[in-house]
Amino acid sequence: MPDENPNIDVVQEERFMRLFLQSERRILGFILSLVPHLADAEDLLQETCSIMWSKISEFEPGTDFTAWGISIARYRVLTYRRKTASARVHFNEALMHQLAEEAVSVSEQNDVRLGALQTCLASLREKDREMIRLRYFDENSTKQTAEQLGRSLDSTYKALNRIHDSLLCCIRRSLAAGG
Repeated sequence: MPDENPNIDVVQEERFMRLFLQSERRILGFILSLVPHLADAEDLLQETCSIMWSKISEFEPGTDFTAWGISIARYRVLTYRRKTASARVHFNEALMHQLAEEAVSVSEQNDVRLGALQTCLASLREKDREMIRLRYFDENSTKQTAEQLGRSLDSTYKALNRIHDSLLCCIRRSLAAGG
């Protein structure tokens, strides 16, 4: 990518990569909400990234990079849909726009929920965070987690249920309070 745009300096290149990597999953999620096949969605994500890179000088720092990427992806999806219009099932552009708007809204709601989860995880006791990390972030089974912590399987299940309940209450409070 760096060779494609000679007017971009190293700092801009690093900023672009950092912002794109932070936004990549949401942009791909948006594309997948409108394109049925993962391979096609990944191709569209690559096209979107390429266009974003070529137009990085048009991006205004301080604005929403993800929203900018999603707007570019929306046009790539529309172009893709026009090219594949011979498919058996296809949607008109008005419906595509409506679906795209809904996908952006859902993505934003997921970001709020993720923020609440991160805040609630940070408020857990250290040993509870460690148990969550071992079980979910390291993708261990509950049995493996119990073994690593030197606990019985039963007590690990009970502790995880208690932590889940605590997180759920915390997230609900956070969302009810507006974030």
